[in-house]
Amino acid sequence: MSENGARKIAVCGKGGSGKTTIAGTLARLLARRDHPVVAIDADSNPNLAITLGIPPEVADSLAALPRTLLERRVDGSGATRAVLLEPVEAIIQRYGIHAPDDVTLLLMGRVDHGGVG
Repeated sequence: MSENGARKIAVCGKGGSGKTTIAGTLARLLARRDHPVVAIDADSNPNLAITLGIPPEVADSLAALPRTLLERRVDGSGATRAVLLEPVEAIIQRYGIHAPDDVTLLLMGRVDHGGVG
């Protein structure tokens, strides 16, 4: 746990195992208990918005975080690192989508068309 009490929870598993349902339900339950929640959908086929209660027609039009928020840099040891160009709080404020139960959703990316990636 961090100094401010914040926690990071990742839900992972094989395809079709219910990760999105578990993540969305957990996010909503925590938010209903007055915990600030930022849910991040990093799936290439994002559906967390639906689980969070955002209507499908709205979810389909959500914009993903732009790739320009990251910059690759080489550090002194020669390792390449991805560096955020804006503070996390500013990214959440600017790109977060308000969902029911006071959850904020960030959409990491979408597959635009076949052959990408």
